[in-house]
Amino acid sequence: MIDNLDQRIIALLKRDGRYSHTGLAEELGVNAATVARHVDNMLEEGFISIKTVLNPFKFGFNAHAFITLDIKLSEIDKACARLISNPHISLLATIFGRFDVLVIADFPTWEMLQEFITRELPNIDGISKIDTFPIIEIKKIYNGLFKYDSFVDAPPQMDDIDLAITKALAENGRLSYAGLAKRLNTSLTTVSRRVARLKKEDIIKITAIRNPSRWGYLANAYSVLHADLDKVETICAKLAVYPEIHLIMTLMSGFEILLGMHFPSPETMYEFIVDKIARIDGIANTETFVCAETRKRSYALFEPEKEELVS
Repeated sequence: MIDNLDQRIIALLKRDGRYSHTGLAEELGVNAATVARHVDNMLEEGFISIKTVLNPFKFGFNAHAFITLDIKLSEIDKACARLISNPHISLLATIFGRFDVLVIADFPTWEMLQEFITRELPNIDGISKIDTFPIIEIKKIYNGLFKYDSFVDAPPQMDDIDLAITKALAENGRLSYAGLAKRLNTSLTTVSRRVARLKKEDIIKITAIRNPSRWGYLANAYSVLHADLDKVETICAKLAVYPEIHLIMTLMSGFEILLGMHFPSPETMYEFIVDKIARIDGIANTETFVCAETRKRSYALFEPEKEELVS
């Protein structure tokens, strides 16, 4: 069972996944052995993992799109397998609704994204219709975690040692500096200095990420909203406070806002959409796609940090 101390530990580990047991204990007013036991239990039971999150813009990903696909039923598995293998696809889910599959794609340039949409997608067997909604701005996303095979250009200030550190911490965000130094055959001082710089320059963030299913969030959905253009910013701000919403993006070409959501059940999903979203001033209508299966997610998505849990 997760208790209040666990919640407070998670809030701190979201800020810095490498927080030491001693540092956590001092912040929380408990002893280090207690903290170590709680952290180890949450990791072993799969309630959280410690991930190294990359800043996509630092790695040259500047063009993003939400894409919906109509695919012949008999070809869905084959088409999805091909799409999943593309490193520029960060999210792929099969859905219920007027579309069959939704995708979020990320490319260095709009020209490369256009090439993918106009040349690659039409050549995949079974795809009969493609609707593309370029993403204007990411308003809320809990930890965009890009796979390492999707590197295009590392930031100029990163060298091979920085990349090796980043990859090692992706496997284990709490790997000790001594362990890192031994693995990379370099000094402890070099490793600690490099990690501190990568974090300070917002190239990486090492953070605790919750496993939604272990927290009882079993129903997933995506909604697109038609909204008054002059109220989009206000609407996004109102939506961002809800922990059920892990993803908010503004779009062009048809819809104004995209939401990603987690819920304990379909019933709570329906109540949230009707009682919360639909009542926000400026939203004209919504269309929701219930997720049948998330087949690829290079984003680690869940609720934002609640700092009040620390005190």
